[in-house]
Amino acid sequence: MTVQDHPGPTADPLAEAPGAGVPADVSSLEEPKRPLLSGVTTRRVGLALAGLAAVIGLFVFLYAVAVHAYAPDSDGATVAVQGQAILHGNVLLNRWTLSLDSFWTVDALWYFVAVLFYGLHPALLHAVPVVIVVAVIVVGVVMAVQERRGTAAGTAAGTVVVILALPAQALARFLLRGPLHIGTALWCLVAFLALRRGKFGWGFAVGVIFLAAGLLGDLQMAVLGVVPVLLAGLAAIGRTRDWRGGLPQVAAAISSLALAEVIRWIARAFGTFSIARANPTAKFPQMLHNVKQGIHEGVSMMGVGSAYFGLGADPRALSYVHLFAILVVFSAMAGTALALLWGVLRGRPSVVGTSSEAAWRLDDMLFFAALGSGAAFIVLATSYNPSYGRYLTSGIIFGTILSGRVVGRVVQGLRWRTVGRLAAGVGLAATASYLAGVVINLDRPAPVSKAAVLASWLEEHDLHDGVGDYWSASIVTVESSGSVEVRPVFSPDDRRLVGYNRNSSTDWYKESFRFVVFRLGTTWGNVTWQTAIRTFGFPSRAYVVDGSYRVMVWTHSLHVPPLHRAH
Repeated sequence: MTVQDHPGPTADPLAEAPGAGVPADVSSLEEPKRPLLSGVTTRRVGLALAGLAAVIGLFVFLYAVAVHAYAPDSDGATVAVQGQAILHGNVLLNRWTLSLDSFWTVDALWYFVAVLFYGLHPALLHAVPVVIVVAVIVVGVVMAVQERRGTAAGTAAGTVVVILALPAQALARFLLRGPLHIGTALWCLVAFLALRRGKFGWGFAVGVIFLAAGLLGDLQMAVLGVVPVLLAGLAAIGRTRDWRGGLPQVAAAISSLALAEVIRWIARAFGTFSIARANPTAKFPQMLHNVKQGIHEGVSMMGVGSAYFGLGADPRALSYVHLFAILVVFSAMAGTALALLWGVLRGRPSVVGTSSEAAWRLDDMLFFAALGSGAAFIVLATSYNPSYGRYLTSGIIFGTILSGRVVGRVVQGLRWRTVGRLAAGVGLAATASYLAGVVINLDRPAPVSKAAVLASWLEEHDLHDGVGDYWSASIVTVESSGSVEVRPVFSPDDRRLVGYNRNSSTDWYKESFRFVVFRLGTTWGNVTWQTAIRTFGFPSRAYVVDGSYRVMVWTHSLHVPPLHRAH
């Protein structure tokens, strides 16, 4: 018998068998199937989707609140037109004249993105400010819940959300309206968050960039962001008894000033906007009065009492529930002030209930920023005018976020269940009252934009190019989605109309116009029947629209010279 007929002992007995190499039970050797997503990943995805849904829901809710709180005006519309100009290639806003709060690198960037996707639509005048506020709330919640878990984190986040997302009617008119420095406050929050560790690195670079961006678009960044970071850095030196402990924050403040000046110098070299004469500041006696007035207006904006801001449809009794939020914010500010003073005097950087330097550094920056907002009101409020309340809104934002951080700390340290339950009950009752106030105001009709009525009338009468007083100009342009363009004019000598030298572009006045429009009963910039006739002669037709506007129409083209621009 040959070798081939008898395989040796080392030969594989399965080599020549049918299905060689395949086990009888294949399934027993297959690797178990793994789920596409692990349990941890699934939870994270679920949380991310829930967070996204919450943000979208918050936007929808606050958009409805904004629509019922105010009708847009030319201040917000002008920044929307700036965003459109940036989209069309004029990134540096060359040949524009703007004020110290130009919003070039703040709100105008948000409008640039919005116009890119949706065009120059009137809905943006409510939507963009609401998006900014939603971003403020999200960043504020992130700040409030740091180092907190469970109930403490929920309470910290809830404090921020309840006060800012359920605003009293007076606060809603400032918080949800653009551009009233809320975008600047957002840039401040991002910078504070980036600088909270007090170290050089990526956080330092991000902080410097956002502080500089704020300075380039709004000089109030100086008192809301740069100075608070500088003071917090000096406080850190005192707390740590080491000059290196506050060096990164001090360096960030100084570097942001330098970076902003360098960028501004480069922009001027290429051609950018000029800055008009600054608004006057309050006299010393007025500043003393503003200290008292600021407290009164701050309380009114938080929803207590009617004052001249109004309560909307809220019952007066319901307004007094907002005293709870005022008490929380005031207590947090006072407690932080004492902790800061104690830390500097005794060289103790830590804060009760915290385990990292980031906690007290962030507290200090928010505290000084809230004080900076109050200082802006004291210096810039030149009269008893409700519109100056806009300078206090940022302080309410910073104080609210600081309150969320402090409340979370207190809740985490509670040992008595009875006290905790009592505090939770009071908080839930206050939240229900705030929500009731917002719902009551949502139930009433939204204010009608007279500018929208005017824009529709002009379109119907084939009038697409005109000039008018500032408050009848850019707002009509946006309300008509750009179909009607009205450019602002004024009469500095009460004789002839010229192009307005603030919040405008010289390019606008190179075109010819057909009509003049101005508001009835309220004269602005000497734009009147008389100055229009002195400039262009008698019109061929004249109309009164909606009982609010006078429209004067000429058969010949009108030309308006721009006023000499400031530099």
